[in-house]
Amino acid sequence: MTMLTLWHAPLSRSTRVRWLLEEIGCPYRLIVLDEPETLDAALHPPRPPALRDGEVTMHETGAMTEWLCETRARHLWRAPGAPGRIGWLDWLHFAETLVQHVARRAESGATERLTAALGILSEWLDGTDWLLSEFSGADCQLGYSVWIAGQVTCLDDYPVLTSYLARCMERPSFQSAWGESGIRLG
Repeated sequence: MTMLTLWHAPLSRSTRVRWLLEEIGCPYRLIVLDEPETLDAALHPPRPPALRDGEVTMHETGAMTEWLCETRARHLWRAPGAPGRIGWLDWLHFAETLVQHVARRAESGATERLTAALGILSEWLDGTDWLLSEFSGADCQLGYSVWIAGQVTCLDDYPVLTSYLARCMERPSFQSAWGESGIRLG
């Protein structure tokens, strides 16, 4: 396997990928970009985070997660045809939908869209610890999205989501990925 390089802006979407890399436990080179000063700067860093694997460079965290799970962490992936594949793909990409609702929070109707999305996720997670009954790469994607949503809206009305986020934050890989950012993890 080739060495991976992650260009990472703390608190940005690349945190999802750094968390996944820590979860996998594979070696990677980390290049830390400027730390954003605001939530909007974290959502839209001036230099896009990226992942290089050999000669290939990716800029989309969903694609990075799919690639890493497929090539280095099959236990966190759902292969084509496997049970749970549709759910894995759906939640993996729903994570970006949730972040877009946060990023567009100033637009008309954004609060309602964010509330609806949080409700869908809360309903799905009710009665289960993880999106697909066991932790997967989709949880790295969506755990970040729940955290970022909690920066702009109170999650007190979503006890299922606060419990889910707490489980995510308890994972040593989450703590490693977020450690230098200065966020309060509890």
